[in-house]
Amino acid sequence: MRVLPIDEIGINKVIFHKYDEKILSLLCKNARIPLSKIAKMVRLSRQSVEYRIRVMEKEHLLAGSRAVINIRKLGYQSYHYFLTLNEEKSEKEFISRAIESNNANVLISYSGKWNYELSIMAKNPTDAQRVFLELIKEIIVVDYVPLILLDNIKAEVLPEINSGKNISLKNIRNDPSFSKQFITNEIKYLPDENDLNILFRLSQNSQITLAELGKKTKMGRDSISYRIKKLIRSKYILEFRPVVDYSVLNLSVQTVLLKVNRGIKQDDRFKEYLKRNKKIIWATEVFGSWDYLIYALTESQDEINNFINELRKEFSSYLFSYEMLFAYKEHKYSFMTEAMKEM
Repeated sequence: MRVLPIDEIGINKVIFHKYDEKILSLLCKNARIPLSKIAKMVRLSRQSVEYRIRVMEKEHLLAGSRAVINIRKLGYQSYHYFLTLNEEKSEKEFISRAIESNNANVLISYSGKWNYELSIMAKNPTDAQRVFLELIKEIIVVDYVPLILLDNIKAEVLPEINSGKNISLKNIRNDPSFSKQFITNEIKYLPDENDLNILFRLSQNSQITLAELGKKTKMGRDSISYRIKKLIRSKYILEFRPVVDYSVLNLSVQTVLLKVNRGIKQDDRFKEYLKRNKKIIWATEVFGSWDYLIYALTESQDEINNFINELRKEFSSYLFSYEMLFAYKEHKYSFMTEAMKEM
Protein backbone atom coordinates (compact mmCIF):
# COMPACT_ATOMS: atom_id res chain seq x y z
CA MET A 1 0.00 0.00 0.00
CA ARG A 2 1.04 3.66 -0.35
CA VAL A 3 0.96 6.88 1.65
CA LEU A 4 -0.61 9.97 0.17
CA PRO A 5 -0.58 13.68 1.00
CA ILE A 6 -2.63 14.25 4.14
CA ASP A 7 -3.22 17.99 3.96
CA GLU A 8 -1.16 20.79 2.45
CA ILE A 9 -2.54 23.52 4.72
CA GLY A 10 0.30 25.06 6.71
CA ILE A 11 2.95 22.87 5.05
CA ASN A 12 6.09 24.47 3.61
CA LYS A 13 8.04 22.94 0.76
CA VAL A 14 11.10 21.36 2.34
CA ILE A 15 14.63 22.21 1.28
CA PHE A 16 16.11 18.82 0.49
CA HIS A 17 19.53 18.63 2.21
CA LYS A 18 22.23 16.53 0.53
CA TYR A 19 22.17 14.00 3.40
CA ASP A 20 18.38 13.70 3.58
CA GLU A 21 18.18 11.30 0.65
CA LYS A 22 20.63 8.91 2.30
CA ILE A 23 18.79 9.13 5.61
CA LEU A 24 15.42 8.58 3.92
CA SER A 25 16.83 5.62 2.02
CA LEU A 26 17.81 3.93 5.28
CA LEU A 27 14.50 4.73 6.97
CA CYS A 28 12.64 3.30 3.97
CA LYS A 29 14.55 0.08 4.51
CA ASN A 30 13.63 -0.02 8.20
CA ALA A 31 12.03 2.89 10.05
CA ARG A 32 13.33 1.60 13.40
CA ILE A 33 17.04 1.78 12.55
CA PRO A 34 18.88 3.47 15.46
CA LEU A 35 20.13 7.01 14.90
CA SER A 36 23.63 5.90 15.85
CA LYS A 37 23.63 3.32 13.04
CA ILE A 38 22.29 5.84 10.50
CA ALA A 39 24.97 8.31 11.60
CA LYS A 40 27.70 5.74 11.03
CA MET A 41 26.42 4.79 7.60
CA VAL A 42 25.98 8.36 6.31
CA ARG A 43 29.14 9.57 8.09
CA LEU A 44 27.49 12.24 10.21
CA SER A 45 27.30 12.71 13.95
CA ARG A 46 24.31 11.27 15.76
CA GLN A 47 23.23 14.80 16.67
CA SER A 48 23.33 15.87 13.00
CA VAL A 49 21.20 12.91 11.94
CA GLU A 50 18.70 13.63 14.71
CA TYR A 51 18.56 17.27 13.59
CA ARG A 52 18.01 16.35 9.92
CA ILE A 53 15.15 14.00 10.88
CA ARG A 54 13.59 16.67 13.07
CA VAL A 55 13.71 19.12 10.17
CA MET A 56 12.03 16.58 7.88
CA GLU A 57 9.36 15.98 10.52
CA LYS A 58 8.81 19.71 11.07
CA GLU A 59 8.39 20.27 7.33
CA HIS A 60 6.05 17.24 7.24
CA LEU A 61 8.24 15.33 4.80
CA LEU A 62 8.30 12.61 7.45
CA ALA A 63 4.80 12.26 8.90
CA GLY A 64 5.09 9.20 11.12
CA SER A 65 5.70 5.50 10.51
CA ARG A 66 3.80 2.23 10.18
CA ALA A 67 4.39 -1.48 10.34
CA VAL A 68 3.21 -3.37 7.26
CA ILE A 69 1.09 -6.27 8.51
CA ASN A 70 0.47 -9.52 6.62
CA ILE A 71 -3.31 -9.52 7.04
CA ARG A 72 -3.76 -12.76 5.14
CA LYS A 73 -1.89 -14.64 7.85
CA LEU A 74 -4.47 -13.22 10.25
CA GLY A 75 -7.28 -14.59 8.08
CA TYR A 76 -8.24 -11.27 6.48
CA GLN A 77 -8.36 -9.86 2.97
CA SER A 78 -8.55 -6.32 1.63
CA TYR A 79 -11.68 -5.22 -0.24
CA HIS A 80 -11.49 -1.91 -2.09
CA TYR A 81 -14.53 0.09 -3.15
CA PHE A 82 -14.36 2.95 -5.64
CA LEU A 83 -17.52 5.00 -5.31
CA THR A 84 -19.19 8.24 -6.32
CA LEU A 85 -21.47 10.34 -4.11
CA ASN A 86 -23.34 13.41 -5.35
CA GLU A 87 -24.38 15.26 -2.23
CA GLU A 88 -22.08 17.25 0.09
CA LYS A 89 -24.04 16.35 3.21
CA SER A 90 -23.83 12.66 2.30
CA GLU A 91 -20.09 12.95 1.69
CA LYS A 92 -19.46 14.45 5.12
CA GLU A 93 -21.48 11.71 6.79
CA PHE A 94 -19.72 9.00 4.78
CA ILE A 95 -16.26 10.36 5.63
CA SER A 96 -17.16 10.52 9.32
CA ARG A 97 -18.46 6.94 9.35
CA ALA A 98 -15.42 5.58 7.49
CA ILE A 99 -12.97 7.34 9.81
CA GLU A 100 -14.74 5.98 12.89
CA SER A 101 -15.18 2.47 11.46
CA ASN A 102 -13.21 -0.32 13.12
CA ASN A 103 -13.24 -2.29 9.85
CA ALA A 104 -12.18 0.38 7.32
CA ASN A 105 -8.46 1.03 7.04
CA VAL A 106 -8.28 3.41 4.05
CA LEU A 107 -10.31 6.35 2.80
CA ILE A 108 -8.96 8.49 -0.04
CA SER A 109 -10.62 11.43 -1.84
CA TYR A 110 -10.24 11.56 -5.63
CA SER A 111 -10.92 13.83 -8.53
CA GLY A 112 -12.01 11.81 -11.53
CA LYS A 113 -14.78 9.34 -12.24
CA TRP A 114 -14.81 8.14 -8.63
CA ASN A 115 -14.96 10.40 -5.55
CA TYR A 116 -13.56 7.98 -3.01
CA GLU A 117 -11.55 4.84 -2.48
CA LEU A 118 -12.56 2.87 0.58
CA SER A 119 -10.70 -0.19 1.87
CA ILE A 120 -12.33 -2.66 4.23
CA MET A 121 -10.45 -5.51 5.88
CA ALA A 122 -12.69 -8.53 6.32
CA LYS A 123 -12.52 -12.31 6.51
CA ASN A 124 -14.77 -12.87 3.51
CA PRO A 125 -16.74 -10.96 0.84
CA THR A 126 -19.99 -11.30 2.82
CA ASP A 127 -18.50 -9.52 5.85
CA ALA A 128 -16.93 -6.84 3.64
CA GLN A 129 -20.21 -6.11 1.87
CA ARG A 130 -22.06 -5.98 5.20
CA VAL A 131 -19.64 -3.34 6.50
CA PHE A 132 -19.85 -1.40 3.24
CA LEU A 133 -23.66 -1.35 3.28
CA GLU A 134 -23.61 -0.11 6.87
CA LEU A 135 -21.25 2.72 5.90
CA ILE A 136 -23.47 3.89 3.01
CA LYS A 137 -26.83 3.41 4.77
CA GLU A 138 -29.20 6.26 3.83
CA ILE A 139 -26.41 7.86 1.78
CA ILE A 140 -26.94 8.59 -1.90
CA VAL A 141 -24.41 6.53 -3.87
CA VAL A 142 -24.40 7.23 -7.61
CA ASP A 143 -22.22 4.25 -8.47
CA TYR A 144 -19.56 1.99 -6.98
CA VAL A 145 -17.14 -0.75 -8.03
CA PRO A 146 -15.87 -3.38 -5.56
CA LEU A 147 -12.45 -5.00 -6.01
CA ILE A 148 -10.78 -7.81 -4.09
CA LEU A 149 -7.03 -7.43 -3.71
CA LEU A 150 -5.07 -10.49 -4.82
CA ASP A 151 -1.25 -10.68 -5.03
CA ASN A 152 0.89 -7.61 -4.43
CA ILE A 153 3.35 -7.00 -7.25
CA LYS A 154 5.27 -4.05 -5.83
CA ALA A 155 5.25 -1.86 -2.71
CA GLU A 156 7.85 0.87 -2.15
CA VAL A 157 7.89 4.23 -0.41
CA LEU A 158 10.29 6.14 -2.67
CA PRO A 159 11.38 4.03 -5.66
CA GLU A 160 13.58 6.83 -7.04
CA ILE A 161 16.05 6.69 -4.17
CA ASN A 162 18.44 3.92 -3.21
CA SER A 163 16.66 1.37 -1.01
CA GLY A 164 19.71 0.69 1.15
CA LYS A 165 19.61 -3.07 0.64
CA ASN A 166 23.16 -3.68 1.91
CA ILE A 167 22.50 -2.61 5.48
CA SER A 168 24.44 -4.56 8.08
CA LEU A 169 23.40 -4.40 11.73
CA LYS A 170 25.58 -7.17 13.11
CA ASN A 171 27.13 -5.20 15.94
CA ILE A 172 24.08 -3.63 17.54
CA ARG A 173 23.07 -4.92 20.93
CA ASN A 174 19.33 -5.22 21.58
CA ASP A 175 18.72 -3.98 18.05
CA PRO A 176 15.44 -1.97 18.14
CA SER A 177 15.04 -2.35 14.37
CA PHE A 178 14.91 -6.18 14.57
CA SER A 179 16.69 -6.24 11.21
CA LYS A 180 18.24 -9.66 11.77
CA GLN A 181 14.81 -11.23 12.21
CA PHE A 182 13.73 -10.07 8.72
CA ILE A 183 16.46 -12.15 7.07
CA THR A 184 16.16 -15.35 9.12
CA ASN A 185 14.24 -18.46 8.10
CA GLU A 186 10.47 -18.35 8.52
CA ILE A 187 9.03 -20.08 11.56
CA LYS A 188 5.53 -21.16 12.57
CA TYR A 189 3.94 -19.05 15.27
CA LEU A 190 0.33 -18.57 16.33
CA PRO A 191 -0.26 -15.05 17.71
CA ASP A 192 -2.42 -14.54 20.78
CA GLU A 193 -4.43 -11.52 21.93
CA ASN A 194 -1.31 -9.75 23.26
CA ASP A 195 0.43 -10.23 19.92
CA LEU A 196 -2.54 -8.74 18.05
CA ASN A 197 -2.43 -5.72 20.35
CA ILE A 198 1.28 -5.26 19.58
CA LEU A 199 0.66 -5.64 15.84
CA PHE A 200 -2.06 -3.00 15.88
CA ARG A 201 0.02 -0.48 17.80
CA LEU A 202 3.01 -1.01 15.49
CA SER A 203 0.70 -0.60 12.47
CA GLN A 204 -0.16 2.87 13.78
CA ASN A 205 3.39 3.82 14.82
CA SER A 206 6.23 1.48 13.92
CA GLN A 207 8.77 3.65 15.76
CA ILE A 208 7.09 3.31 19.13
CA THR A 209 9.67 2.32 21.74
CA LEU A 210 9.53 -0.93 23.68
CA ALA A 211 9.07 1.14 26.86
CA GLU A 212 6.01 2.89 25.38
CA LEU A 213 4.63 -0.41 24.14
CA GLY A 214 5.11 -1.80 27.64
CA LYS A 215 3.02 0.99 29.17
CA LYS A 216 0.23 0.54 26.63
CA THR A 217 0.14 -3.25 26.72
CA LYS A 218 1.14 -3.76 30.38
CA MET A 219 3.90 -6.17 29.40
CA GLY A 220 7.63 -6.19 30.10
CA ARG A 221 10.19 -5.05 27.53
CA ASP A 222 11.73 -8.50 27.20
CA SER A 223 8.35 -10.09 26.59
CA ILE A 224 7.47 -7.48 23.94
CA SER A 225 10.84 -7.86 22.24
CA TYR A 226 10.44 -11.65 22.18
CA ARG A 227 6.96 -11.37 20.68
CA ILE A 228 8.03 -8.87 17.98
CA LYS A 229 10.89 -11.17 16.95
CA LYS A 230 8.46 -14.06 16.64
CA LEU A 231 5.96 -11.94 14.68
CA ILE A 232 8.67 -10.90 12.22
CA ARG A 233 10.16 -14.35 11.77
CA SER A 234 6.68 -15.82 11.20
CA LYS A 235 5.99 -13.09 8.59
CA TYR A 236 3.14 -11.34 10.38
CA ILE A 237 5.23 -8.15 10.33
CA LEU A 238 6.61 -7.55 6.84
CA GLU A 239 8.27 -4.14 7.19
CA PHE A 240 8.73 -1.02 9.31
CA ARG A 241 8.33 1.95 6.97
CA PRO A 242 8.17 5.75 7.28
CA VAL A 243 5.16 7.82 6.27
CA VAL A 244 6.27 10.26 3.55
CA ASP A 245 4.12 13.23 2.58
CA TYR A 246 4.74 13.31 -1.16
CA SER A 247 3.23 16.76 -1.61
CA VAL A 248 6.22 18.24 0.26
CA LEU A 249 8.40 16.90 -2.55
CA ASN A 250 6.04 18.38 -5.17
CA LEU A 251 4.90 14.87 -6.04
CA SER A 252 1.37 13.56 -6.37
CA VAL A 253 -0.16 10.10 -6.50
CA GLN A 254 -2.14 8.99 -9.53
CA THR A 255 -4.29 5.89 -9.28
CA VAL A 256 -4.60 3.78 -12.41
CA LEU A 257 -7.14 0.98 -12.87
CA LEU A 258 -6.35 -1.38 -15.74
CA LYS A 259 -8.36 -3.95 -17.67
CA VAL A 260 -6.24 -6.38 -19.69
CA ASN A 261 -6.59 -9.19 -22.21
CA ARG A 262 -5.99 -12.33 -20.15
CA GLY A 263 -6.06 -14.41 -23.33
CA ILE A 264 -2.64 -13.06 -24.25
CA LYS A 265 0.17 -14.53 -22.15
CA GLN A 266 1.87 -11.31 -21.12
CA ASP A 267 1.08 -11.31 -17.40
CA ASP A 268 4.64 -12.11 -16.30
CA ARG A 269 6.24 -9.55 -18.62
CA PHE A 270 3.75 -6.92 -17.49
CA LYS A 271 4.46 -7.59 -13.81
CA GLU A 272 8.20 -7.30 -14.40
CA TYR A 273 7.59 -3.99 -16.13
CA LEU A 274 5.65 -2.72 -13.10
CA LYS A 275 8.40 -3.85 -10.71
CA ARG A 276 11.10 -2.01 -12.68
CA ASN A 277 9.16 1.20 -13.25
CA LYS A 278 10.48 3.95 -10.95
CA LYS A 279 7.20 5.86 -11.01
CA ILE A 280 5.19 3.06 -9.42
CA ILE A 281 5.01 2.88 -5.63
CA TRP A 282 2.35 0.19 -5.39
CA ALA A 283 0.81 -2.32 -7.78
CA THR A 284 -1.43 -5.30 -7.21
CA GLU A 285 -3.65 -7.71 -9.07
CA VAL A 286 -7.34 -7.38 -8.29
CA PHE A 287 -10.48 -9.40 -8.86
CA GLY A 288 -13.54 -7.58 -10.16
CA SER A 289 -14.27 -5.10 -12.93
CA TRP A 290 -10.53 -4.36 -13.29
CA ASP A 291 -7.42 -6.55 -13.33
CA TYR A 292 -4.72 -4.29 -11.89
CA LEU A 293 -4.62 -1.45 -9.40
CA ILE A 294 -1.56 0.80 -9.69
CA TYR A 295 -0.34 3.90 -7.84
CA ALA A 296 2.14 6.08 -9.71
CA LEU A 297 4.15 8.93 -8.23
CA THR A 298 4.53 11.90 -10.58
CA GLU A 299 5.54 15.56 -10.63
CA SER A 300 3.27 16.69 -13.47
CA GLN A 301 0.36 15.73 -15.69
CA ASP A 302 2.83 15.19 -18.51
CA GLU A 303 4.56 12.46 -16.51
CA ILE A 304 1.40 10.46 -15.91
CA ASN A 305 0.42 10.91 -19.57
CA ASN A 306 3.84 9.63 -20.61
CA PHE A 307 3.43 6.71 -18.23
CA ILE A 308 0.09 5.76 -19.80
CA ASN A 309 1.39 6.24 -23.33
CA GLU A 310 4.35 3.98 -22.58
CA LEU A 311 2.00 1.33 -21.21
CA ARG A 312 -0.14 1.51 -24.33
CA LYS A 313 2.93 1.29 -26.56
CA GLU A 314 4.61 -1.59 -24.71
CA PHE A 315 1.42 -3.59 -24.18
CA SER A 316 -0.86 -2.52 -27.02
CA SER A 317 -2.52 -5.92 -27.47
CA TYR A 318 -2.60 -6.69 -23.74
CA LEU A 319 -4.14 -3.47 -22.42
CA PHE A 320 -7.91 -3.20 -22.97
CA SER A 321 -8.83 -0.06 -21.03
CA TYR A 322 -7.79 2.14 -18.12
CA GLU A 323 -9.14 4.70 -15.67
CA MET A 324 -7.00 7.44 -14.06
CA LEU A 325 -7.79 9.14 -10.76
CA PHE A 326 -5.97 11.94 -8.95
CA ALA A 327 -5.68 11.36 -5.18
CA TYR A 328 -5.75 14.68 -3.36
CA LYS A 329 -6.61 13.90 0.27
CA GLU A 330 -6.02 11.01 2.64
CA HIS A 331 -8.61 10.79 5.40
CA LYS A 332 -7.47 7.46 6.83
CA TYR A 333 -4.69 4.97 6.16
CA SER A 334 -3.31 2.03 8.12
CA PHE A 335 -2.19 -1.56 7.59
CA MET A 336 -4.45 -3.05 10.24
CA THR A 337 -7.89 -2.24 11.64
CA GLU A 338 -8.98 -2.07 15.24
CA ALA A 339 -11.44 -4.93 14.70
CA MET A 340 -8.54 -7.23 13.87
CA LYS A 341 -7.25 -7.04 17.45
CA GLU A 342 -10.07 -9.31 18.52
CA MET A 343 -9.38 -13.06 18.56
